[in-house]
Amino acid sequence: MDPLSVISDPVIARAVGAAMGIILIVGALGKLRDIELFRYAVENYRLLGSTGSALFARVFPVLELLAGCLLVIDATRLTGMLLGLAVMSVATAGVVLGLRRGLDTIECGCGTGGQRISRGLVGRNAVLSLAIILGGSEGAPRHLEILDYFSVGAAVFGLLALYACVNQLLANQPLLKELQS
Repeated sequence: MDPLSVISDPVIARAVGAAMGIILIVGALGKLRDIELFRYAVENYRLLGSTGSALFARVFPVLELLAGCLLVIDATRLTGMLLGLAVMSVATAGVVLGLRRGLDTIECGCGTGGQRISRGLVGRNAVLSLAIILGGSEGAPRHLEILDYFSVGAAVFGLLALYACVNQLLANQPLLKELQS
């Protein structure tokens, strides 16, 4: 089977889109749940002033939440993809700028808690951006059958489990380095 035909299957597009939507929604809810902690994380990047950080901390998670919701709904997936890419680009740019300035001991502010900025985080965000693009696509034109929807659900759970594992590995990496020192 041709790898391109597998990736363009609408089951894959819907599963990746739903998983990315959930990832964005959960990340946004984590930030919104403790907006002051997120504001503090934003301030640690030292890219915006106090007022700018406070405004960013209030607007960014709302846009992230909106992108996630739009990505999950078939009729709005393209808009969700574009907004999701914008959100991911801003977040990744902040991490890259922080790393270039030597701020590798600050928390990322991703909403998952306890994860420091790192090159691994930049790589993870690059993969998530590609997944957002795939999830925002329509896939090959074909009608989905009932079994396809079960496949979508199973794939979403698998992708979310993989995401959780990668996040945990990224969170543990700096701590393991400190123990080795």
